[in-house]
Order: sequence, then C-alpha cells, then structure tokens
Amino acid sequence: MPILNHGYGPAHWVARPAAVPVSQASWRKQVWPTAIVPTAVIVFAVFLMQATPPLAAVMALAALVAGIAWISRLRILVMRLRH
Repeated sequence: MPILNHGYGPAHWVARPAAVPVSQASWRKQVWPTAIVPTAVIVFAVFLMQATPPLAAVMALAALVAGIAWISRLRILVMRLRH
C-alpha cells in the first residue's frame, strides 16, 4: 500500500483544536462558585441556631467573602500556570 503523506513539516501537521474559554472549559469549574452559596446558607443556619440573627448574618457574609476570595485567587493562579 503506498504512503500518501510524503511530506513532513507545518503543512502536514495536524492542527490543534482551538482552546476552550475558561468559563466553558468544564462543568466542574462552574460548580465551585455555585457551592459557595449553599455553604453560606449552612453557616447562616448553624449560627442562627447557636447565636443571634445579626451574628449569623455576619458569619454567612464572611463565608461568602472568603469563598469568593479563595475561588478568584485559585482561578488567577490556574490561569498564570497555564500561560
């Protein structure tokens, strides 16, 4: 059987598929921001049972801020490592 691909070089290389944007890369990357809200709700419920409503609101807000800061730093770190 004859060899049909005789050449070697950029004209004969297989093109790589285009990179997928980070926002659409994987459903797992979209789950983390969604998981922050239920975590804050759980924190709010636990502190509401054990303390006053203002303290529960403050702790839930702190959980949201900490989660968002952690996710954003993690995404920035991943983007820096990829490039």
